[in-house]
Amino acid sequence: MYFPKHMKLIKQGRAWLGHMPFGYDLVKGLKPNVLVELGTHYGGSYFTFIESIIDNRLPTQCYAIDTWEGDEQAGFYGDDVYNFVKELNKTHSEHSHLLRMRFEDAVSQFDDNSIDLLHIDGLHTYDAVKNDFETWYEKVSENGLILFHDTIEEKEGFGVKQFWNELCKEYPDQCFNFEFSHGLGVYCKNPSIKISVLLEKILGKPFPKIHKKYSKYSRRLTISFRRRKNLEKIMKLFSK
Repeated sequence: MYFPKHMKLIKQGRAWLGHMPFGYDLVKGLKPNVLVELGTHYGGSYFTFIESIIDNRLPTQCYAIDTWEGDEQAGFYGDDVYNFVKELNKTHSEHSHLLRMRFEDAVSQFDDNSIDLLHIDGLHTYDAVKNDFETWYEKVSENGLILFHDTIEEKEGFGVKQFWNELCKEYPDQCFNFEFSHGLGVYCKNPSIKISVLLEKILGKPFPKIHKKYSKYSRRLTISFRRRKNLEKIMKLFSK
């Protein structure tokens, strides 16, 4: 099971922690030429993708797009978050590019059908998620995948779940949802390929076992980091 080397729990939190093993394996199996993330924050998901690219010697080019200013849901912050990500990114310049701008300003930098894996994780209102999907849809390659984070989250103002459910209703054979760790939706753009068949091919696992397997990995990783966080707190106390 993948264990993230980059994860500093106190800074990066646990929002994407439970999906890191899947994210790592997805990139390994999909072998995307271009990967784009909309909304990176501290880089919990983004550097998981990067680690998979490096470990598996993939030629993938990755783009993290964010203003690194925050929003009304994540909270607003100064340059410390961007500086943290920039520092982590220094050793990955061969594969990774940080685009500090708004999503709508970055979209013109990508050709149509050029992105093999798009991760949508910006502002989580219904209108924002729908707009991100519609704005970037043509940029995704024919057999590309789109990830949606927080597909089971029901906090006030969060609309990812509503948009995801609408997508599933319209394209049931192209959608798969991990219903743990806030939820992660996987959408396949190509209507001629069932998501079940595609995920089996990418992950090398029988489709009926995929959710159960990564749910187990999620629990293991969460417990491991909880113990690590507690140990770090204890060591900090004794160092005073």
